[in-house]
Amino acid sequence: MRPEIRFFLNGRPCRLSGLPPHTTLLEWLRGQGLTAVKEGCAEGDCGACSVLIGTPRRARLDWRAVNACILMLPQVDGRAVVTAEGLARGDGSLHPAQRLLADTHGTQCGFCSPGFAIALAALARRPERDDETILDAIAGNLCRCTGYRPILEAARALPVIAPAVEEAEIAATLERDCAQPLDYRAGGGRFVAPRDLDAALAVLAEEPEAWVLAGGTDLGLRITKRHEEPRCVVSLARVGELAAVGREGRDTVIGAAVPYADALEAISALAPSVGALVRRIGAAQIRAVGTIGGNLANASPIGDTLPPLIALGASVELASREGRRTVAVEDFVTGYRKTVLRPGEVVVSVRIPAPGAATLVRAYKVARRIDQDIAAVSAAFALSVEDGRVTRARVAFGGIAERPLRTPEVEVALTGRLWSLETARAAGEAARRAVRPISDVRGSAGYRATVCGNLLERLWWDTAGPAGVAATLDALEGAP
Repeated sequence: MRPEIRFFLNGRPCRLSGLPPHTTLLEWLRGQGLTAVKEGCAEGDCGACSVLIGTPRRARLDWRAVNACILMLPQVDGRAVVTAEGLARGDGSLHPAQRLLADTHGTQCGFCSPGFAIALAALARRPERDDETILDAIAGNLCRCTGYRPILEAARALPVIAPAVEEAEIAATLERDCAQPLDYRAGGGRFVAPRDLDAALAVLAEEPEAWVLAGGTDLGLRITKRHEEPRCVVSLARVGELAAVGREGRDTVIGAAVPYADALEAISALAPSVGALVRRIGAAQIRAVGTIGGNLANASPIGDTLPPLIALGASVELASREGRRTVAVEDFVTGYRKTVLRPGEVVVSVRIPAPGAATLVRAYKVARRIDQDIAAVSAAFALSVEDGRVTRARVAFGGIAERPLRTPEVEVALTGRLWSLETARAAGEAARRAVRPISDVRGSAGYRATVCGNLLERLWWDTAGPAGVAATLDALEGAP
């Protein structure tokens, strides 16, 4: 095991020890005088703290923008970090993202500008350059004075940037110097990043109160908002078995430590509507590190992935030193922030069965904004329709109670009936009666109940009404 944190910062190697492991990357960077990294919200929403993280992959660095405010310093072990100060080239010339922001007058007070430069620098590594990818890239960066028009102009003019020659050498150095697992101890705290599942389970048996960390986009707030100082953190991010996406028969298996960004392609192929929902989880900075496994284990009642996983009949594989077991997602969360996880047990993977050819899958998120918002109501539907009749239905709602709910009453109202507007409306009435929503700042109980019912009618219009029929015809016309 290795006792010190090793990474590259703005092209130079760093080795750290002696700092409490709960120190955030933002806190440390600013302490080094790299004050382009700002603290705005301290919860991963505003993007002022954005930095680039390069992960060694196949002899190169995979660069993504992330939020430094909720990232613990040991999480960058084995990575390359670039701040806005490090974007400039060796000869001192500006990075195209910086130059274009200046040329288009994309900055005023300047507080948010370094974060935007980082977001655009990450975008510059991608070949796509349409407005959809641009808006997705900057959705996690908040500007309060310039407005977004000049920033969009800068992004539209951004060239695609090839990897620098030295990146291959940095990637090789990181893989060599960080080959041993990290076991970092300082200030009465410990951060362990095992490379295999058995080693992780052994540490959890030794440290039963340890925080189990995947991406930390939720746990990080316990440090920045509640000022908690964990005695031990076990990171699963480097456990190979938990970091893979694969197929087993008709099932898609997503490891618990796979970031949303890496799982998105497989999810979209399985159910495009669910993929569209995943694109609305946080912003690019959050999806670069946040995971479905963490979303499940945190058991938040507003967890975006739970309703579609329930509707699709997904299951969760769990492991401990006593063995492995599989639990249906609908049974995994038992209450507010409560799950069936036993002491020393972790989520290994999520298994999602492929929907049948006759199955209609839709996932909806109702919130005040498209991006960066918590759902007032979320819903997911999986309806098998044969000869115009619903033969099977799975319906789940989230954001309305202490945990996501499957609604058998709605499924009964759908099954065996013609998939018609009348059936959808009857199922909507069943939904309004079945749910028992809470009232809070996101919406009243009455509003939520109404939305749950209305989403059944929206489902019909999306799949069988004029819009649904037109979409089906378009798909048929484009089929080989």
